[in-house]
Amino acid sequence: MTRKVSPEDRRKKNFLAKFQAAAVELNAASHRDVESLKFRDSSSFHGYRDLLTELGSLKVVEIQGNYQGRAWKLTNADDNSVIIVEHETGLEILYIVGAVASIVSLVPLVVNTWNRMRGHWPPHRGRFGPGGSERRRFDKKDQLIEEPAPPVEAIMFQHLLSQYDRLSERISSLEAEVSSLKKRIDSP
Repeated sequence: MTRKVSPEDRRKKNFLAKFQAAAVELNAASHRDVESLKFRDSSSFHGYRDLLTELGSLKVVEIQGNYQGRAWKLTNADDNSVIIVEHETGLEILYIVGAVASIVSLVPLVVNTWNRMRGHWPPHRGRFGPGGSERRRFDKKDQLIEEPAPPVEAIMFQHLLSQYDRLSERISSLEAEVSSLKKRIDSP
């Protein structure tokens, strides 16, 4: 029996392939560790070449994979990386959720450069379209989550707070282990 694949199933499958390719390229443990920030602004393909030129201080390597568009891995001097994908509907940035250094340094650099470039283009080319930017990720149950993205600064802050919480939990756990070991050593 042949099962018809709904457009939604096909769409999720495409996103899953993209996030899996990005996880491998960015050395993430899982596709669930990858997040996408998509700016819809009906870009021309010249805009991407200009963006790559503007980001000349970064190492830029075109990469292959299921990205649904041409993709480049951008790496800074500290070896932090993100992936940008060329789409006819706008720029997409893929990054690892836990890689705070990439989120704090590279994502704002790309977004600010893109914004600056968009401000110099003719007025008929809107900034990010009427819907603004979108944030996409897979949850623990592999459901695709798509939502309007807050400003980049808010995304950075959310990820920094999340990393802080993880580090605080780890410190508490290590303190408990040290206390337990100390009790063992002190007991006869």
